[in-house]
Amino acid sequence: MNDNLRQKLQIISKILREIPEFRYIGDPVLRSKTKKVLYSEGLEIGKGLGKILIKYRKIAGFGRGLAAPQIGVNKSVFVSYVNDKLQIYINPRITKHSKSNNYYRELCLSSGFTWADIKRLEWIELEWINEKGKRIHQKFDDFMARLIQHEYSHLLGKINLDEAEKQTIEFAKNPLEETLRKAKN
Repeated sequence: MNDNLRQKLQIISKILREIPEFRYIGDPVLRSKTKKVLYSEGLEIGKGLGKILIKYRKIAGFGRGLAAPQIGVNKSVFVSYVNDKLQIYINPRITKHSKSNNYYRELCLSSGFTWADIKRLEWIELEWINEKGKRIHQKFDDFMARLIQHEYSHLLGKINLDEAEKQTIEFAKNPLEETLRKAKN
């Protein structure tokens, strides 16, 4: 077994031991559309997701988002962790989006160490309730638009491999070195 694969298996083993609530491809909760939540429940779920995502990052060295279904909770909540800032999104919904797309090899924490080319919208506008109970409406582009769409897909019962371009699923290399690419029109 090559060293790269051995290292990935060690990381997965540690995650399985230390984060038992984590769910992977094949778990039915990842295929179910989520239900809206009251603010207080969403906040509690979001805080829990944040703790789990930070723990995952310490073990694996990456991870920028986590949705409630990924820990077995069928509720409409996800978090992002970018630039050392945790953001909670309660009952999010995409309200507008671009017509143009881009590509990126996406890794999903629930699909182990596989990634695939995924075509996503270049920008979106999202409405959600934040951790302070305030309704937010914001436009996201570039990487943040992609991250939000990835986590939002979990709330719709989809994982990244469901949306993969044909013949692009493979073992991931270093996800921190991947860059956005323009759509092949």
